[in-house]
Amino acid sequence: MMTFSKPLSQAATADVTVLEMRADTSLVQRVAGSQTLFCTEFPLGVDSLVRESLRYGPPRPIELEHAIELTEEAVMPLAAQFAGSLGLILKGLGASLIARSLQPGGIAQTALILDEVESLFNRLVAVSQGRPASQETLPTNARFYAAMLMLREFMHHLNFAQVTLQI
Repeated sequence: MMTFSKPLSQAATADVTVLEMRADTSLVQRVAGSQTLFCTEFPLGVDSLVRESLRYGPPRPIELEHAIELTEEAVMPLAAQFAGSLGLILKGLGASLIARSLQPGGIAQTALILDEVESLFNRLVAVSQGRPASQETLPTNARFYAAMLMLREFMHHLNFAQVTLQI
């Protein structure tokens, strides 16, 4: 059984990155207190990633590889602007999809550490590679896969140890 982390404390929200996953694009901001230090539109959203890469439910392994490549290409240029940010807050469509999708499996947490996100993503990959979906308590729809994949790539490549889902 997985255990999950507590949300970022108020003290840790002094300098955070906010990722708002939308349908076609996403908004990424670095915020210190009430001041926005940097803001940019990320060229991928949940639905645009589904349209570009994830045609099946569950997506096929080759589709996941393509989606990872697209996401990495978009994430990597952001590294310099977000280095040193203390935490990640996920908002919008992505946060809603992930939170709603995890609840039926008994996961009602609002904060996940990188290892937990990686573990969830690995479970999705296993289903994509043929593990019976009935053995997992996770959805198999492409939108959930897209949101989890984008979150995983953000956390992995921008060195975030924890994400707080803000729904």
